[in-house]
Amino acid sequence: MLKIGDFSKLGHVTVKALRHYARMGLLKPAWIDRFSGYRYYSLQQLPRLNRILALKDLGFSLEQITGLIDEEVPVEQMRGMLRRKQAELEAHLWAEQKRLDLVAARLQQIEQANGRPGREVLVKSVPSLPVAAVREVVPSIEGLPSCLDALVDELNGWMAQTGVVADGPWLALYPALEYTEHAIPIELAVAVDPAARLRSSPGSSRVRLEALPAVPEMAYLVHAGPALALSQAYAELFAWMEANRRRPSGPTRELYLRDAAEKGPITQVIEIQLPIESVASPASTTRENQKETQMEPTFVTRPAFNVVGLCYHGNNQNDELGKMWDVFNRRSPEVAAVPSSHAYGICRMVEGLPEGHFEYVAGLETPDDAPIPEGMVHRRVEAARYAVFTHRGPLSGLMKTYQRIYNEWIPQYKLEPVEAGLDMEVYTDEFDPNSPDSVFYIYIPVK
Repeated sequence: MLKIGDFSKLGHVTVKALRHYARMGLLKPAWIDRFSGYRYYSLQQLPRLNRILALKDLGFSLEQITGLIDEEVPVEQMRGMLRRKQAELEAHLWAEQKRLDLVAARLQQIEQANGRPGREVLVKSVPSLPVAAVREVVPSIEGLPSCLDALVDELNGWMAQTGVVADGPWLALYPALEYTEHAIPIELAVAVDPAARLRSSPGSSRVRLEALPAVPEMAYLVHAGPALALSQAYAELFAWMEANRRRPSGPTRELYLRDAAEKGPITQVIEIQLPIESVASPASTTRENQKETQMEPTFVTRPAFNVVGLCYHGNNQNDELGKMWDVFNRRSPEVAAVPSSHAYGICRMVEGLPEGHFEYVAGLETPDDAPIPEGMVHRRVEAARYAVFTHRGPLSGLMKTYQRIYNEWIPQYKLEPVEAGLDMEVYTDEFDPNSPDSVFYIYIPVK
């Protein structure tokens, strides 16, 4: 699973836009951590995001896209729509060229995602690198190419004044943790001789001599092609990280293997570098941790059933759920439960609640015609196939269990939840909140 910031960077769409798409039902997170409110997305959602962006580039409104996206427009039809738009744009004045390039890039990305083998991702250690660098905040993404050209000129001028000589590649660093189209921080640098000494005035006060830190594990791949196709290379890099249980641990670096001082239309040769770190593997869990959580899920299919109980809307900031369970346990005899009913905690993200809030129902299974006690609610749980995970130990470790389910085990077993933010806690006779050996089960509906 990818945090919303990483997914925004991978998909080249702002976090604000992703939140808006979620509110409209266009692209909901694969999971929302109800303990922290963090939103997580999966790589399997990238094709749907690409389809949304391609339709948006074609001029469709988000309301129109909602209808098209739910119809699961085939790739061939999407390709035809993009090509027709290409023909229209080619008839416009040169001022429309940029929009044409964006559509062509989306088309190429979709074509490359169907059957073309990915580029090889390698890992290496990178030593500390002395550089001359200048930082800038670019007002908008449209101004990024011209800003890079200006920074190249500034660094070349500074080196001419000071006598410092380039001694390696040019590179750009992007410290932002998420994709943004405005106020984009960037640092352009060029490797220099570590023994370099200024022969005269340092010229521009914006240029600094510094050392980029060493990176013990740097994932990288080489992109050779137009700049507009760079997003596909990033997608392959993030896919490799998820498959190899790695995550980003520092700013992205782009090394320009073509001379950065060369300007004009670019067929880029860029080495994309991303510092990485390992995600703890379930296979390496200690025996003590294994007692707390079962790693391998079991799978069950359950028919539809009813739950009656108390309902809470919020973000559990002050342990409201624990207090609600205390009240429900006292009132549970009021519920006409089926014999030997387990207790259920049903959590889902529902429309109309504030950001990060959820609905949680604590209740018991009931027959279809069971009465609903005053102050309680009825919820229908539809038939589904579930991946079942076990939480062992005190409730204080529950957040860790959920994080491992969504960040480790669901990706490891290539599971796809059927509804974002929906899970079900099942409390049997094995549950004892006062025992370190307490057990209950977490059901995630999956395809």
